Amino acid sequence: MSEKMIFCLGEGKYETKGAGYQKNLQIFNTPVSEEVYNSTKSALSIKGFKPPIAKWIDIKDIEKPTDTQKTLGGYLKTLSYKDAWAEIWAGLSQEDRNFFKTLPHFSSEIFEGITGIKIEDNNLSGQEVEVKLNGVVYKAIIKNK
Repeated sequence: MSEKMIFCLGEGKYETKGAGYQKNLQIFNTPVSEEVYNSTKSALSIKGFKPPIAKWIDIKDIEKPTDTQKTLGGYLKTLSYKDAWAEIWAGLSQEDRNFFKTLPHFSSEIFEGITGIKIEDNNLSGQEVEVKLNGVVYKAIIKNK
């Protein structure tokens, strides 16, 4: 499997074929240059979006706690990938949410397929989005497929 893909999907949940499967230098299932790939990866890294793998569930939020959960005061819940993205998304500012829309070849359909997050305004083409990254303001015109 390729390590040089950002927000790419294969055909179907467990399919190992299609536009977003084992291809090099792709963003949202679209081929890009190594320069575009590297700058996008760098921007994502700077933003620091890291889905949590687990979340502490407090005893007061458990309907029928087990004896162990009572003793510990809760439990550590392992999150699915989409649940982890929901945790991230809930804490993001509108500016950070807009950041994803500025990624090269952004596709709300692919983004939802990977993260489970539906971006309501699917017709974003032509809209200008402003994102601040390391104190520098970037403006981008969104181009949807």
